[in-house]
This record gives sequence, C-alpha cells and structure tokens, in this order.
Amino acid sequence: MVRKYIISSTPNSIEIRNDSGRTVRIEFASDPDIVIIEKLPSGERGLISIEIKGGRDISNIHNRIGEAEKSHQKAKKKGYFEFMTILSVEIDYKFLKEESPTTSHFYNLDKIYDNESNEFMKFKDILSSIMSINI
Repeated sequence: MVRKYIISSTPNSIEIRNDSGRTVRIEFASDPDIVIIEKLPSGERGLISIEIKGGRDISNIHNRIGEAEKSHQKAKKKGYFEFMTILSVEIDYKFLKEESPTTSHFYNLDKIYDNESNEFMKFKDILSSIMSINI
C-alpha cells in the first residue's frame, strides 16, 4: 500500500515521504508488533500501534486480546493515539471492545488481506488518513 511513497527500508522498518512532505516510519517489532511514527521538526510523534494476534484457536482469544490491550496501553502512555488489533479468528468485535477498550479498530487478518473486502477498505482508509498518503 505504501510502495510509491518509500524512501528507504530495512528488514525492520520502512520510511516513506507522505503527501505533506513529512517522513513517516513503519517499524516492525514485538511490543507492539507494528508502530507508525511521524517525524516532525520538533521530534517524533507516535501515530498508530498495531498488535497482530495470529492464533486461530478461538478458545484462547481472551488471552490474546488481554495481551493486545497491555501493549496498546504502553503505546498510549508514549503518546500514540490510534490502536489497531488484527486477529486471525472470526468473532464479533463489539464483544472484544469490552476486553480491550484501548483498541480503536479490530480487523480480521484474512479480510484485510483481501483487497476487495469492506474490511480492507476501512483498514486502508484509516491508514491513509492518519499517515497522510493517498492509497
């Protein structure tokens, strides 16, 4: 989704130049799994914290959501303002909101992988809006 904006990349990060001319870095780590940070003249600004919970066992979903919530709370303390949790199980997101109130958006991994799905469109719209890119 960001290919045309890339200015540099490593195995652990991608830097893009957004439509406003600012640098945005996408970092791949472990807690949270992905962070998106905007570089401003005054310093860095955390934009998005993304947790990916890839297990397909629905019986363990509550533990995985609790782990995502803890990670998002840490990111929130660091100033991030958008929090996404991506899951590999099919479940009603409204039910999960009670267990992870910090999560702004829940997505299903299989659905956002399908660029024809409504869920992919929502995911893309949120990312493009926050990162100031036209994808």
